[in-house]
Amino acid sequence: MRGNLLVGAMLTVAFVAGCASAVKRVGGDAGPAGSPSTSASPPSPSASSAPATGSTSPSAPATRSATPGAPDTRTSRPAAPVSEIRRTDWPNATIGNLGFCGESDSVVFRNGSNGLDIPCRILPNGARPVYAEFITEEPANAPSTEDALVLVELGNRDAARRQALVPVQLADGGGRYAWPVILGDDSSPSGDQAMTFVSYRVVGQDVQATVRKLDGGTETRRWRKADGSGNWKRY
Repeated sequence: MRGNLLVGAMLTVAFVAGCASAVKRVGGDAGPAGSPSTSASPPSPSASSAPATGSTSPSAPATRSATPGAPDTRTSRPAAPVSEIRRTDWPNATIGNLGFCGESDSVVFRNGSNGLDIPCRILPNGARPVYAEFITEEPANAPSTEDALVLVELGNRDAARRQALVPVQLADGGGRYAWPVILGDDSSPSGDQAMTFVSYRVVGQDVQATVRKLDGGTETRRWRKADGSGNWKRY
């Protein structure tokens, strides 16, 4: 009898231990994907657990070398040089050959205006210059890599006024001079309405612009050079 009881007790203990082991395995597998078991110890670091390139972990920025004192990879390349035309202080620029402003020779802008009774303003209303190599005739002894396209407005705001896009190129010796301009439409007969250039850009050798017409509607216009003198033709 005592032998039978011992055998039964041993079988019971073995059965309970087996159930406990099975419950532990099922509990771990049933957790949400990627959530570690609370009873498991943290895994030891390995090569597969190292942060991948591009990680934003503060301890291992991907943009810096792991070698102490190594330069930041974001500044390892030299900065591109700024072209001379981009250095222009347009509100205070002097531009030659800009007959659109009603002056015979150079137009001297100060604080964005030439200061005359009928003013000529450069880059009015926060307009910005556009840079591209679109004037192909470069001085042989001073080739330029970029040209500029700037907006100029002639006239008082409470009277007739007109806008124009002005291609500007570096001259010999570093001066700025204008090529033939792209004229906007004439203002209304009473002068209370004016066509304005809403936006403009250079595409290849051509100029594209969105304009607001006298009636308030907008449209896209395109121009290409008509001849070797730099005159423009709408197409």
